[in-house]
Amino acid sequence: MKSKERNEMKKSLYLFRVILILLGVAAFSQGCTKLDETLYSEVMPSNFFKTDAEFVAALGSAYTQLGGYATGDINEVQEMTTDEVIVPTRGSDWDDGGDQRRLHLHSWDYYDEFINGPWDFCYSGVSTANRLIYQFNTLSAGGQVNKDVASAYVGEMTTLRSFFYWQLIDLYGNVPYDNDFANAQAAPPQIARATVFGNVVSDLETNVPLLTKNVDGSTYGRMNFYAGKFLLAKLYLNSQVYSGTAQWDKVITACDEIINSGKYNLESNYFANFNVNNQGSKEFIFAIPYDKIFFTGFNMNAASLHYASQYTYNLTFQPWNGYCSLEKFYNSYDATDLRRGDVGTLTGPATKRGNFIAGFQYKLGGGLVIDDGADGADPDGKPLNFGNMGDLINGQPAPQINEFGPQCWRQSGVRIGKWEFEIGGTSDMSNDYSVFR
Repeated sequence: MKSKERNEMKKSLYLFRVILILLGVAAFSQGCTKLDETLYSEVMPSNFFKTDAEFVAALGSAYTQLGGYATGDINEVQEMTTDEVIVPTRGSDWDDGGDQRRLHLHSWDYYDEFINGPWDFCYSGVSTANRLIYQFNTLSAGGQVNKDVASAYVGEMTTLRSFFYWQLIDLYGNVPYDNDFANAQAAPPQIARATVFGNVVSDLETNVPLLTKNVDGSTYGRMNFYAGKFLLAKLYLNSQVYSGTAQWDKVITACDEIINSGKYNLESNYFANFNVNNQGSKEFIFAIPYDKIFFTGFNMNAASLHYASQYTYNLTFQPWNGYCSLEKFYNSYDATDLRRGDVGTLTGPATKRGNFIAGFQYKLGGGLVIDDGADGADPDGKPLNFGNMGDLINGQPAPQINEFGPQCWRQSGVRIGKWEFEIGGTSDMSNDYSVFR
């Protein structure tokens, strides 16, 4: 895929945000004045929805919802509850009333923001998709837009809505299910997970065949036929959990359709999928096209790196010193596994990129990074060291994380390095986030 095509998708999302802001400003202005106004133009069904670009502009409101996916609550509840990501309490930093600790210890309650956040995220996505489906169907029924054209976009929005419902039944089990936008209930009742699962699978089996099989800039970051098949495969894969009945053969059939299409291939370099400019990956089936200017919200560098890591990457901001991985997860990678990466030592920085950033850290121009706020009990002292069991301090292994909280050392824990961190980058990353790969 050409970078130009990908950037056009990001600019469309950005333009949609600008339009919303302008509309909000206009509404505010009208509410504060009594001035009569002559309207010289209006966006009406008769003069809109005439081209693919106009449909895509309308669809933008559904896809902008995904901006909160990569490092938002919905992803965090699926990562911080595992060994992959932990957010220790470092003094007064990252305590947040114990939210992160309860999440990792599986002791959360209904009042925790992390549990409510994914619910709101998903139902916002469902509501927006329902609105667009209603609008497209209404215009099609009235003859204002071509029925065949509208049905393809209805199919795309139905597939995206199914993505949100899949997340809901996966996270919460029994959930409300209401796809009637015109007569939406204020508080629809929960229904059985198996029933929602059946409805979602039925929607996908009906609508995915309507989606384009194009794999190019026009479908990048959107639900096409293969993204829909991947979503179906994920649902079939967990059918026994969701509904009580296994559907293994359907998993194989859906996956074979994707594989046998020849549209996707494994990259020769694993890390190509996580580079700053990773939009050309042959593995991406459905990706969120993040961009530090046009489509923000991916903040992994900010969330994981130490405050002083600013000097390693010449960042324009100071990171937050949050996310790290548990020793057990780090050590689950064989020492020779290229994905594990290299370790910075007292004699030189790491030379090989990996899924983790471990060991002593160096400035971009050379020399150890110094953490002037290092904890007095930290055996590493001021030289910044994301300690791992291979680094010896006074002949003893340095611990990954000395404690979960409340006095975790500032430098404890290997950091997440899977995605390439841009030199001179901002807190918003431009790496695209692969949801289906």
